[in-house]
Amino acid sequence: MSLGPILPGRIPNGMIGSRLYANIQEQTRILAQLEEQLATGAQFQIPSEDPASAIRTITFQKLLELNEQHRTNIATDRSFLAASDSSLAGVSDALNHAKSLILGGVGDSSTDSEREGLALEAAGLLEQVINLANTSFRDRFLFAGTNTDELPFEKQGSVVRYNGDLLDVNSLVDNNRVIANNINGDSALNALTDPVGSNINPALTLDTRISDLNGGNGLALGDLTVTLDNTPETLTVDLSSAKTLNDVKAILEDAFAASATTLTVAINAGGDGLELTPSAGNVEVTEVAGGRTAAFLGIAGGPAANITGSDLNPALTLSTNLADLNGGTGIGSTTGTGLLISNGSKTQVVDISSAVTIEDLFNTLELADLDLHFAINDAGNGLAISSRLSGAEFSIGENGGQNATNLGIRTTVASTLLSDFNFGQGVPVDDGLPLVIERRDGTTTNVDLAGAKTVQDVLDAINAEPDLTATLNAVGNGISIDDTSVGANPLQIDSSTLADALGVVGTEATGPGTPLVGTDTNLREVQGSFTIFSKLEVALLNGDDNELARLDKLLDKELARVNLVRGYLGTQLKVLDEVDFRLDDQEIQLQESLSEEYDVDIAQVITQIAQLQFNMEAAYQVSAATLQLNLFSFL
Repeated sequence: MSLGPILPGRIPNGMIGSRLYANIQEQTRILAQLEEQLATGAQFQIPSEDPASAIRTITFQKLLELNEQHRTNIATDRSFLAASDSSLAGVSDALNHAKSLILGGVGDSSTDSEREGLALEAAGLLEQVINLANTSFRDRFLFAGTNTDELPFEKQGSVVRYNGDLLDVNSLVDNNRVIANNINGDSALNALTDPVGSNINPALTLDTRISDLNGGNGLALGDLTVTLDNTPETLTVDLSSAKTLNDVKAILEDAFAASATTLTVAINAGGDGLELTPSAGNVEVTEVAGGRTAAFLGIAGGPAANITGSDLNPALTLSTNLADLNGGTGIGSTTGTGLLISNGSKTQVVDISSAVTIEDLFNTLELADLDLHFAINDAGNGLAISSRLSGAEFSIGENGGQNATNLGIRTTVASTLLSDFNFGQGVPVDDGLPLVIERRDGTTTNVDLAGAKTVQDVLDAINAEPDLTATLNAVGNGISIDDTSVGANPLQIDSSTLADALGVVGTEATGPGTPLVGTDTNLREVQGSFTIFSKLEVALLNGDDNELARLDKLLDKELARVNLVRGYLGTQLKVLDEVDFRLDDQEIQLQESLSEEYDVDIAQVITQIAQLQFNMEAAYQVSAATLQLNLFSFL
């Protein structure tokens, strides 16, 4: 029997059903996903649905959150700066009012009773400005620096004490952009005296940190090449791990420790740089290509029997030893000497004999409770000591030693300008009148001080006269004058405009060897609003035209400074506005990018749903037609 052709086999109904079921399930899943997108407006609900878009979405959302926080910070900063400006506007108005009080009180234009009334107004202006200076906004004192929960200005009798610090309260207003949202009390209201302090030349030691070199800016160390020609041997040495000069010494010396020729590294004779000396032969230090390490350390050079490095300019730090100041000569003996400090009603000899470091010195001065502010100056080479008391006089002098001078904080030294005396009114050395000194031998000496600019010029002019010796006071400040001429008369300097300005008026009858000790006419004062109003009240009551004229100049200067500060605040507000505008633009761009990655196209989703529903209906019809059960399905 012949066979017909083999017909292709049929797909089992079970498999057809499974495929149709899987297809319907997949379409149902897609439909559910589209319906969820339509309901939520989001392209996906969990990152696994679209990992790439999810990562980008999370990034955009984080940037938007940061953007929102920056804008919140800007709004907060704007409110603080605007409140500060409003308070300073009140200070400016008070200063303008004080100007009218000065004009009304000068000369014979006012009676005694009228001047008393003007003085009461001045006292009221002082209280007004104190209230403005103590403005609290959003539970924060505006002019206290970072001590925002402490009352910044406190009236103590006739003086006003500043309790704040000189730091900024910063906030982040944009990526990598920080701005201060405050202005401290000194910057706003001139609450401290100009700092006292000069260069005291801290010596270089092996303990000096690399970060403290170059005036505190530090050095970037890497590789350098050292050649010792006696062996000969050349090594490239990596100094990047050095934290102190002692580390530099150890690394360089260890590099040649096993060599026939060794290397010694020490502080040079000048005490300001390094010195490299080989055990034999010459040494040469060169840069590795592209490097600057040798130049930074000041030791590039040679070949030579030794290399003496240049000045590394170490910065003064809290850990600097007092013995290392002034090139290593220290500050002199502190036993039985110390500092004579006068600030307002407080005068005290501060014993600093137990102080070893700058930090010890600051702690000792703080414990003395003399209402002072202590810091290291901006140049990083000296101290910066100021008085916190407005309306008071301040000075730092010697107590029989040279501690104040060697610390660079004596308020009157040989180089002090005469123009600084008497609160900036100077000394009338060019008025054509000499300094008249009545001698012990009965004679009179007229000392011509015309052209003198400094205290040293005055001392030199007096010392040029026979038997006269002029020095700075051994205790406190001022000028002492001694006369060794023989006679029974006292050494005497009568009051005159010149003698009064120099503070040398007086009589000394003990005899040669005991000088006439002058008074300090170079006292310092805070030159801000509080001092002006405090002293204005006294000057008006006393009818002191000279003081009123001085205060008038001081007032003009302070008014200009306050307006300058307000201009700075306006600039800061403008900066905040510019940053805010830029953040607005960034937010629009981020929202657009986020929408592209995360938000759905509603019209497109509706179209996809309609199309999918049509496909599913067709699939159901095909399934129904395909899976009909009849006798022929089993044949």
